[in-house]
Amino acid sequence: MPKLEIKRNAELSRKEVSERLIAIGQAIARGPDVELTANDDSLEIVVADRLRWELEIEVDGDKTEIEIEISWHDDPAADADATSESRPAAPAKAARRGRARKTTTK
Repeated sequence: MPKLEIKRNAELSRKEVSERLIAIGQAIARGPDVELTANDDSLEIVVADRLRWELEIEVDGDKTEIEIEISWHDDPAADADATSESRPAAPAKAARRGRARKTTTK
């Protein structure tokens, strides 16, 4: 299946960033069907029941970077493998590509 990747960069206020993070969290909490929007673009994805969470905080001089990565597999067997591996091991960077659909907000 072809790779789909959408990146958005913007300079936002702390409040705007917190609102976006909360919106993503609430969408994931509501159920497996999640619609993510950015500007006029919308992406509908199906989120698995078990997710891999990666948090990275990097401080380099006067620059601080926080990266949050959430990933999962569409294959339940792969989810079981990822869950058993995720306990003490370093997290792998698996990206979800299937069943994503880009739409334009009207």
